Amino acid sequence: MSRSRNLTTALAALLLAAPALHAVDVTTTGDTKLRVYGFVHLYGYYYADADQNQNSGSFGKLGAPSLFYTDYTNQSTAPDKTIRMNYAPTRLGFASTTPSADLGDITTKLEMDFNGTNYPHTRLAQIGIGNWTFGQQWSLWVDGDAGADTVDWAGPIGSTGYDTPRYVAVNYSAKLDKNNSLAFALEDNHGFNDGNVGGAATPKAKMPTLIGAYTYSADFGHIGLRAMAQNYTAWTPGSQITSSTDFSKVGGAFQLSGDVKVAKDDLVYSIYTGSGLGQYGTGVQDWAITGTAANPDFTLIKSTGWMAGYTHNWTDAVRSNLVISGISFSSDDAIAKTNSTTGSLAKTMTYGAINTFVKVAKNAEVGFEYVYEGTKAFGSNNVWTDKDGKATNKQTASKLEVSLHVGF
Repeated sequence: MSRSRNLTTALAALLLAAPALHAVDVTTTGDTKLRVYGFVHLYGYYYADADQNQNSGSFGKLGAPSLFYTDYTNQSTAPDKTIRMNYAPTRLGFASTTPSADLGDITTKLEMDFNGTNYPHTRLAQIGIGNWTFGQQWSLWVDGDAGADTVDWAGPIGSTGYDTPRYVAVNYSAKLDKNNSLAFALEDNHGFNDGNVGGAATPKAKMPTLIGAYTYSADFGHIGLRAMAQNYTAWTPGSQITSSTDFSKVGGAFQLSGDVKVAKDDLVYSIYTGSGLGQYGTGVQDWAITGTAANPDFTLIKSTGWMAGYTHNWTDAVRSNLVISGISFSSDDAIAKTNSTTGSLAKTMTYGAINTFVKVAKNAEVGFEYVYEGTKAFGSNNVWTDKDGKATNKQTASKLEVSLHVGF
């Protein structure tokens, strides 16, 4: 503890001695105003315990893809008692505003980060005209005001903010009155980016994903209701003894989310349920080609995710959070029956985090967090292997993480 206090004190002194950084306003010709913004985010984490097989570069996905796919045994063993450091969430953005007599303000936003194989990685590329927004943007499925406050960048498994999706979309939003607002979005259909279990198919997205959102806001906080319809269309090739097959189904999902103000504290929550959520859920285990080669079937997997987080503000500069979340997959799905002999698909996953953020300067804060994640497979067969080589149908992992975030 004394080392942590000394490190925090030294870091605070260093940052407070540095000149304060602010968003940069750039002078342009005409009426356009340009703003440069972003932050540098550095973090390091220590895997205190990891029973599961997982991709060591993606703790937040709880072993994806290895945990969710039947070929998980081909993955490497989790990095138990390993330290890693990264800067991937670091972000740089440009935003412009141009007044228009007929259309109102016309805005643009181009935002990049370093979290991907190709650097920089485009996060946002959008144009705003009145109530309309076009381009790469946050999915309307995500209630940003009900998100958990975590050091772990991927976020809680089971929340709609988990590894938050951003898609090319057309979004319309309107404020009906002081308390009520509506929004609708047509988003690029990414249902077949991943998540295939037990078969292969060629995706044919015939329509965009449709999302509607209603929000009621008041002094107590807000309540959000969302509905989504996502089309899955696929084609499987034939053979000498089977014909080609076209599949087409629509997955639907509903969500309740919001926050409640408690004095200076805040309680956030969300729960969703539906079939074939894909990137709007965990990003994996969302659909499957089931049945036999002679008589194949196309199944959308049902899932229910939930999250609750509580923020306590000790002072204006120090806050702590407790976050719990989880997701479960319906046991009566055809995909579960298809894989009942191995039981290698995840049935439930849980997440827990406790953290503290310390604001050490106007634009800088340090975060400390402990995270636990666990999963249980369908069936009772011990088809997974823990870090000691023992067969099990449960897997767990935990880590300690420290971050330094400086914005401008």
